[in-house]
Amino acid sequence: MIELTTSTDTPSQPPKGGKICIVGGGFMGCVIATMYARHGYQVVLHDPDQAALDSFAERARPIAATYAAEADVEEILGRVTGEPELAAAVSGAFLVHEAVPENLELKQTVFATLDRLCPPDVVLATNTSSLLISDIASKVTHRTRVLGIHYITPAHIVPAVEIIRVEETPDQLVSFARAFVASIDHVGVVCPERPGFLINKIQFAMLTEIYRLVDEGLATREDIDAAVRLSIGPRLALWGPLLTEDLIVSKKTALAVTDSLYHQTGDENFKGRTALRELVDRGDLGAMTGQGWYGFDGAYGDTVEKRDRQLRDLLEWLRDRDGVGELNPR
Repeated sequence: MIELTTSTDTPSQPPKGGKICIVGGGFMGCVIATMYARHGYQVVLHDPDQAALDSFAERARPIAATYAAEADVEEILGRVTGEPELAAAVSGAFLVHEAVPENLELKQTVFATLDRLCPPDVVLATNTSSLLISDIASKVTHRTRVLGIHYITPAHIVPAVEIIRVEETPDQLVSFARAFVASIDHVGVVCPERPGFLINKIQFAMLTEIYRLVDEGLATREDIDAAVRLSIGPRLALWGPLLTEDLIVSKKTALAVTDSLYHQTGDENFKGRTALRELVDRGDLGAMTGQGWYGFDGAYGDTVEKRDRQLRDLLEWLRDRDGVGELNPR
């Protein structure tokens, strides 16, 4: 039986310029190391494959170049040191971030070794995109210092970061993770461990339905992408799904649509959920009533005017930008 040891020494704030060890010198390890170095941390990149360490600078240079207006590329790369020996790599680190391939046995072995090598106050994070944190940490003694810090590709551009907690994760560690993520100009979104976590669970709910449309030949790839890019996408980019609903539709209508889809398809995923029904029952129908998922101050007409201006400006920017044309997909 593994004893769960709780560390009470987790710092509330990451030490400025402190040492971080990245375990795994592949694609994500390279990106994460570069990001941390960009924000002033001293980074040791560990990989038993010396070739991965030797090629780091070449692979990291284009990533660091995205910050060229703010910092010198060579200065960023100079904060990253390669180290093939794990014990030496983790020595003195306040955070060890694992980014090895998505293989459970490999990650379990890495974390068991890290648990043995690192003092209990060293935070151990995984960048897993699909494996459960509790499974990864199943062989760890000091399990309360383990959590997920999962970046979304391209991680140096996309600001949202999943902070994944398990039942044993103390609030102090979550607060530390939020502060650390903020220190690299990213935004932490906290979620409990569950299949898909938060972002992939939302993303693949949409993609699964899109795959079905393609399989059934109901729409072309161009029409599907245009439908999302020119309707759902801009609204979600501006406001997110729940605030979007508050701004554009009555909760009564939203509930009626979900119930209608459920009755037509029998798919439980379309069944109106408890939280939505409770809002309808209370009369909290969105911006039009001053309260929905969010509360709103001021006149509804003013809110609508601001909503429309923001969406119009973004759509005009998208038309001028022509992101699809720039990528020139075939």
